[in-house]
Amino acid sequence: MNKKIHLFGKTIKVSHILLTIIMFGIAFLMIAPFLWVLSASFRTYSEAISLPPKWLPPFFTEMRLGYFKKLFSNTIPFFVFMKNSLKISVIITFGMSLHGAIAGYAYAKFDFPGKNIMFALLMVAMMVPVQVTIVALYKIMTMLGVINTSWAVTLPSIFGASCPGLAGAFGVFMMRQFFMGVPKELNEAAAIDGAGPIRTFISIMLPMAKSTLASLAIIVFTYSWNDYFTTFIMINDTEKLTLPVGILSIKQPFSTGDNVVFAAVVLAILPVLIVFLIGQKWIVKSMTHVGVKG
Repeated sequence: MNKKIHLFGKTIKVSHILLTIIMFGIAFLMIAPFLWVLSASFRTYSEAISLPPKWLPPFFTEMRLGYFKKLFSNTIPFFVFMKNSLKISVIITFGMSLHGAIAGYAYAKFDFPGKNIMFALLMVAMMVPVQVTIVALYKIMTMLGVINTSWAVTLPSIFGASCPGLAGAFGVFMMRQFFMGVPKELNEAAAIDGAGPIRTFISIMLPMAKSTLASLAIIVFTYSWNDYFTTFIMINDTEKLTLPVGILSIKQPFSTGDNVVFAAVVLAILPVLIVFLIGQKWIVKSMTHVGVKG
């Protein structure tokens, strides 16, 4: 495997070539469903489900844009679903990022009774799926009188109650690991200058954590944008649905074909894809920091 060959005027190890081929294969397996959906959104239904699958979209002259035009018409409330998803995702992202930063800072820099036990329980919460707690959450939201509103989705999610595994407890853990890597001398210097815990957190710690906080916000936004289960349980009115549930509901009341659903999925992926491409450097940087610090 350490054998070297000359290729394009460079000396390359055979093992590197094999690794590259394997990685390209894995990458294709991961993007294949997206390629198929994109291709299917420009084809007739019979062409979309034909075997072998057509992975690449047809030439521009052969594209059928009618499915996308139908989404832009007034017959399907697609942009109402998108607006609802955007509103809920932004609220959850802001609230959960703030909650994760405050809780993570407290766990990293303060000593209080039961701190280790509480953090251990928080880590256990990462293994609890939302399906286990959804009945209790539904009853609580009913008591608060917010069922069938966006607050029934945002309130539990802000504190990680409806998504404990990925964005909830993980956000606190991620911010805690970052703040544990900050030298305690900074806190001591701020205290000498007369800054209290709140001033230290806002003026010193948060600016230092902006890359980790941005990474957490991207992860939370992606999760909340794609969340199907919570919205499906908490919201019933069509005009209040988010994209994941709204796309599924397109076919029945609006009598559309599968290709319109394919087109809706393609448009629904774009915001998350754009956010991820813009912020991927922060995700890599923060994950590296969390992995080696604390």
